[in-house]
Amino acid sequence: MAYELKMFYSPVHELLLSISLYKRQTQMKYLSLGTTWSEEVDDLIPPSLKDRIASKTSLFFEDLSVLLMKQCPIEDDIDGFFEWLQSKSSGELYELLSPYLKSSLPPDLERQRDQFISLLKEWKVHYFDKIDTSIFEDLQSDAIEKERLLETSTQAEVVHKASRFVITNENVQTVYLIPGFHFYPMSLIDQFQNTLFITYPVRSNKNEQKELLRITKALSDERRMNILRFLSSGIHTFTNIVSEIGMAKGNIHHHLSILRAAGLLNIHITDDPNTFYYSTNREFTTDLTSKLNALLK
Repeated sequence: MAYELKMFYSPVHELLLSISLYKRQTQMKYLSLGTTWSEEVDDLIPPSLKDRIASKTSLFFEDLSVLLMKQCPIEDDIDGFFEWLQSKSSGELYELLSPYLKSSLPPDLERQRDQFISLLKEWKVHYFDKIDTSIFEDLQSDAIEKERLLETSTQAEVVHKASRFVITNENVQTVYLIPGFHFYPMSLIDQFQNTLFITYPVRSNKNEQKELLRITKALSDERRMNILRFLSSGIHTFTNIVSEIGMAKGNIHHHLSILRAAGLLNIHITDDPNTFYYSTNREFTTDLTSKLNALLK
């Protein structure tokens, strides 16, 4: 695969992930933060900020902001990024974003930029500045580790090891791997033209037993075992899985999310941007044996 792989560590990106998670409440029951995280955040932020986030109807600028982060010369300073972004005119914002988009940009980029900065600054004060700072050390260290891994592994192997994504789209030219905490243990992907941004979960040695439990719980259900067996025969779409397994779509989605969170599935990124293809990650058997041996020694 002829894409270029780059590591991208950014505390600004983690800041954005955290507020996006709070706003969207995406897959909370599958994340390590748990379903009570949003309630814990509610205790930290003022009601005015909660209402402000709830009333925000579009995350258009937020979803594009990773494109601005990667072009900012200040990589690891949140306030520095805000200052840099604030200095950009509407025309400069257009020049930074338009090469990555098929659709046209709205005429009010500066207004959206100002609202974006104001909201994230307030979120940073009331939530982000209060989380454990060792998280950022872990994220940065993992990005460095993956960079070193590229010396002995292929780009595809590093992408798969980090995220369980398999990129088969021949049009992809650049892939950015971004270490993340808030969506652990899930991986996320954003595609802009021929550029992919993959946020992958940083696994800690402190969580080895939890990782083992996640795998064994995923394997403890016969329906999920049937899905794994079916997906071991090749790559299949969600529709294929529903047809083969014979359950409701909502139930299939639930079981796939549990299997994904345990690292038991690969997701294949093809030239069809609207369809994910799944297969069984056969490497999990080796990982499971290793974790069991570590537990029992």
